[in-house]
Amino acid sequence: MSENPIKYHEDSNTYITRKNSFFEREINIDGNLIVGSGSNFWKDVNVKGVLELGKGTFVKGNVKADEAIVGARSEINGNIEVAGDLKIFDSVKIEGSAIAGDEMHVRPGSKIGFAKASRTMELVGKVSIKEIESGTKIIVRSE
Repeated sequence: MSENPIKYHEDSNTYITRKNSFFEREINIDGNLIVGSGSNFWKDVNVKGVLELGKGTFVKGNVKADEAIVGARSEINGNIEVAGDLKIFDSVKIEGSAIAGDEMHVRPGSKIGFAKASRTMELVGKVSIKEIESGTKIIVRSE
């Protein structure tokens, strides 16, 4: 009846979802995932590769990836944990933890429950983080 909301690009091992896609089941991807803007995930998203969440994406569960970019105005009700770099764009809301195995960059207007980065955490503009792991190196910049 409707087309498959996920397309696959073999050369780059990348899965691409249409914008405004809706997923009721847990997503497990062995490769990269680019999520179209306005998509909804009701369960966890696990990616063995790079994850790019489009603008206004909503995830009700947890997110795990090797590296991740969280698009502006996205919301994650659970936690996000990445092995490498984590980039969080403007006005993102993460109710749980945001954990980066390497560096974390957080843009203005974002709200995070708990944050930890193994190397450095860069906060740009007005950012709200309830708790930061002690020992985390933080760089704060104005917009």
